[in-house]
Amino acid sequence: MESNFLFGAVYIIEQDYTDEEMRRDLANMRDCGFNLITLWPIGNAWLAKSSHEWVFSKTRYVLDLCQELGMKAILQLFGQNQAQEFMPDSAQTPEMESADQYGPWINENSLWANLNHPVVRDYFDTYFREAITALKGHPAVYGWDVFNEAHFRSDDEWTTRKYQEWLREKYGTIEKLNKEWYRRYESFEQVRPEMRRAPYSIWSSLLPAVEYEKFRSVNVTEICRFLYDTARKYDDAHPIIVDGTSSAVVAQDVTMRNNDEFETAYVPDIYGATFYPKSWGRNYKDTPWTLSMYFSIPAGAARKAHKPYFVNELQTHTQSVLTPGSEVNCEELVSWTLMCIFTGLSGMQLWRWRPFLHGYQATGRGLTLMDGTPNERAEAMSSLMRVIRSNSELFDNFCISSPSVQIAYNYDVRLYFDSLLKFGEAGKSFWAQNMEGWYKLFWNWGMSVEFTDLSRLGVGERQVPVMVLPGAIRISEEEAQSLCRYVENGGVLIADGRMGALDDRGCVPPEGIPGKTLSKLFGVVEIDVDSGKGMKTKEGTLHTGYQSQKLKLTDPSARVLAVMEDGTPAVVLHEYGKGKTLYFNNFEGLVLLEKLWPELKEIISQVTAEVSCIRAQKDEHVHLSYIESETQKAVLAVNFSDKAENVSLTGLPAGVVLTELFTGNTVQADNQAVFTLPACSHAVYVYEK
Repeated sequence: MESNFLFGAVYIIEQDYTDEEMRRDLANMRDCGFNLITLWPIGNAWLAKSSHEWVFSKTRYVLDLCQELGMKAILQLFGQNQAQEFMPDSAQTPEMESADQYGPWINENSLWANLNHPVVRDYFDTYFREAITALKGHPAVYGWDVFNEAHFRSDDEWTTRKYQEWLREKYGTIEKLNKEWYRRYESFEQVRPEMRRAPYSIWSSLLPAVEYEKFRSVNVTEICRFLYDTARKYDDAHPIIVDGTSSAVVAQDVTMRNNDEFETAYVPDIYGATFYPKSWGRNYKDTPWTLSMYFSIPAGAARKAHKPYFVNELQTHTQSVLTPGSEVNCEELVSWTLMCIFTGLSGMQLWRWRPFLHGYQATGRGLTLMDGTPNERAEAMSSLMRVIRSNSELFDNFCISSPSVQIAYNYDVRLYFDSLLKFGEAGKSFWAQNMEGWYKLFWNWGMSVEFTDLSRLGVGERQVPVMVLPGAIRISEEEAQSLCRYVENGGVLIADGRMGALDDRGCVPPEGIPGKTLSKLFGVVEIDVDSGKGMKTKEGTLHTGYQSQKLKLTDPSARVLAVMEDGTPAVVLHEYGKGKTLYFNNFEGLVLLEKLWPELKEIISQVTAEVSCIRAQKDEHVHLSYIESETQKAVLAVNFSDKAENVSLTGLPAGVVLTELFTGNTVQADNQAVFTLPACSHAVYVYEK
């Protein structure tokens, strides 16, 4: 039976295309096995008689083609070029423009309309009403994408007023803000963001700097809510999608996109993501764990919000005419697609079907030649879809296998971390690298790793046996209590760095870091800090990287598993309730990212040995991930190495037979399952539950 898994590509309705070309294109997409496409722009501006008229005749024509071919379409209302969407250039005045205090081009991907301006929002309403009313009745419509790559950055007057009102709602009185901020305002209207990082202000309190960046993320979420509500006003039937700026929390400068995905994901009916693994200098071939982490963060946000998850853009080829290094070969595209699928998504779109004919991305992206005829990448995707369509029992309704490890963070932790580095130059913050090191460790062991929200820990997290807190320098008392409940119920909690150095007001716990609750949980308290020292091991001294703490035990039952050169604890294990904690006195993720040191692996392996899950012995260039349906389980293996690599899996049910989907080869699993991956290849092994 053919699979109904939703898959396709973005199709841009160009004014250059003839009706015959579009009919050919849609037929070729269907022949590739695509059953869902994304259409943009919805308004056919070149057919309008005036800038204030919206015409949808070509969009309706493409929807007719979709209906003929048995395909559905996501209609993208906003996200790429506002002049072709909601805001005619003829209507925009200087006061409706976004503004950046660091210059108009500091964020080259930003929008030029101010999304907080009331007139701009009126144009949104008009455009959404016109487009949705005109097209919602067509049977080929799947849903609406109301904000693609949701982000917004502006320091204009309208946004400043929203910031002031947000502060009023948060603090209640200006006197309370003054006390927390160590400032001397008489009204919220006097609070302006320009001097939020004034040196002698942030010496007194981090809040002026942190709060504005927090507001920016709250503002993006509010914009998403406005767009969702506007679309829902005109259509109460079709699902509404918002796409985040995927994994922006691990970007070099977190303030450029301001999207807190663990908040934004709660807004739409479907949460979406966009990925470009070989654009803007990225290339994760030699660090596939980075690619896996990049793909996994928005998927975790969607699951935390209990929303279906789509990948609505995945890079298909070069960035532009002059962008060497952004080329995508067939194996890369198929492997990336499978990795995205194995994050547990419900649907997927490639960016895009045909390459750009003009503009900055001219000749870039796409699965066809310039004339629109399918190329070798289209054939590679067609071959992949034939396999997926013929395995409906697995792909029609699947999810990721239950994670064995969760990495907990929230956006505020990153903001406080970077504020302590004065938000520095891009790349100065090492918070993301510290998190990546921990991800790399468990990923390399073949364990399923999920991301979750530190500020919303609950029953779901208690079902995952291991939790990691990388670089969690800011922890509120409420979060600390949630962590205690997690460990009390049997969880293994691992933390590092100067955990809990600040609370949610940016204050140091007076009883000593990490605070009363966390010291009780981990059995340690910081008495001093040092740098340049190392941890003693059987083989010598292991450098501890950026900074280390001098720790003292607060509970005699706590066990010191390793010490520093001066004899103070470096790694402490503490039993608590039914569970246990493991604490490292430095930013251990940085050390693990440099190298998966055997001494560290041995300590962590002992603490997590009782976790029942699949584990692997493999090279660092091999990726593994897992999904399951009602009757089947599957293992994805991708070899990014230029040579063949062996993989050994343990933890599988005894006696199961793994069948590789693309070749039909089988592997018998007794105590372990062993197979070899050719250079630069992928495999999907399936077995019955």
